[in-house]
Amino acid sequence: RVSARVRGFGMGVLGKRGAKIPLPPPKLEDALISGVPLEWAGPLLVMAVAFVGFLLVWMLSAKRPTSERLVRKYNLKVAQGDPNNKFDPVSGHTVRFFKAELATRIVSTLHALIACAGAARCLHMSPALYEDMLWTTSNSARFYFSISMAYFLGDILVCLVMFREYGPLFMLHAVCGLVSLCIICLGNQFHFFGLVGMLWELSTIFLNNRWFLLEYGKKGTSLFVVNGFVLVLVFTVIRVVVGCPYSYMFWSQLSVARADGKVSHLLYLGVTSMLAGFNCLNIYWCWQLVLGAFKVMGIKARTGTSPSPRKIR
Repeated sequence: RVSARVRGFGMGVLGKRGAKIPLPPPKLEDALISGVPLEWAGPLLVMAVAFVGFLLVWMLSAKRPTSERLVRKYNLKVAQGDPNNKFDPVSGHTVRFFKAELATRIVSTLHALIACAGAARCLHMSPALYEDMLWTTSNSARFYFSISMAYFLGDILVCLVMFREYGPLFMLHAVCGLVSLCIICLGNQFHFFGLVGMLWELSTIFLNNRWFLLEYGKKGTSLFVVNGFVLVLVFTVIRVVVGCPYSYMFWSQLSVARADGKVSHLLYLGVTSMLAGFNCLNIYWCWQLVLGAFKVMGIKARTGTSPSPRKIR
């Protein structure tokens, strides 16, 4: 004969005399798991795995010694008592920044390749996304959104540690990227416009390639010049010529959804703010790139040679 019975989960156990014996409180792990919506489990798992992968690549890349180009460019001095540690006597930057730069560029390029390939694949394989740009979803898109969430989380950590070197604009870009992807991926909405935004990372490949060419002494070569002009072209077309109209289309459709009560006022304000932030950054950076390209062409027209490293970085 069973001397005790359970009336239900969380109701407690009745003893022989009917006294209610309370169940022990849930453990912290159980409380955390039960607080995570089931539909978030997959994206968060992919995000965790991708974050570990990016972290391993970053740590392996950061072990490379400071290059001779950076030593000459910043006139680095050897730290007293530590011949392997160099620092900039003007800015105070330590070897930490110079090692982190290569690792950050490698991880950034890897993410850009994955994000662009994934976004292009999803846009090509899911024609239903074009029919309802706000509410049609794709599990494949959520997979790539999760990878990008991991990247931008790491980007925020790097910008925090290197805030003095990278400045507030890169931090703003990283925060807007992570928050917008969380809204899109975890909220399971706006997948079409999220994929279009991921295509913006195409310009990052050429931007980092320019740094690699500088780092390994290829400045002044035809490859460096061609890469620079392709960078300006891709950045202008993808992020400004295409990006701004699609951002306006996103905002206008979101405004209609807000008027119909389909999105909250807070979400509407948040997305509007991030769209404004992204596009202001893109227009500002595009202007800087175009000015640099005009400067290079002006110097070449006067001298007929490659620009001096002191005038163009």
